[in-house]
Amino acid sequence: MPTSKDPIKRKKQLANLQKNMARPGDVKNPKGRPRTTIRSMIDDFEKRGMIVPSAHEISKIYVYIASQTEEELKQTMMDKTLPMMTRIIARGVLNKKGLDVVERIMDRAYGKEQRIDITTNGKDLKPEPLTIRFVANREELEKIRNEVPDIPAEGAGKEG
Repeated sequence: MPTSKDPIKRKKQLANLQKNMARPGDVKNPKGRPRTTIRSMIDDFEKRGMIVPSAHEISKIYVYIASQTEEELKQTMMDKTLPMMTRIIARGVLNKKGLDVVERIMDRAYGKEQRIDITTNGKDLKPEPLTIRFVANREELEKIRNEVPDIPAEGAGKEG
């Protein structure tokens, strides 16, 4: 509120303002506004019987919503007995960016696709050529073992 231009009224207004100003250490509202902490909100939700769904339950609901027909999604979106998040997801799937929403749903349900780079210093790995030899008797097998030193002798390395 602006002060008056009349010097007498102005002096009274300033005196009133000065009288009502809080001085250091004074508390004009000792009880203050009651705090609402996250812990108190959690306690309130738990008293009302609400529980936090597991990650597995959340991923299942995403998949179920993404699997609904358009008509079922419309019913889900309008069902005020369902949790708000379920209705929001259904609305997102039905709007213009439905495919984007479904993709995000699947990412949340199953995780984003992980790609593993199997290269060495940016170069593709080149597989060694594979040679398969069929042998009919022990003599041929011994001949091959002599050519390739890391083939175990008969009986070596077998479990049993």
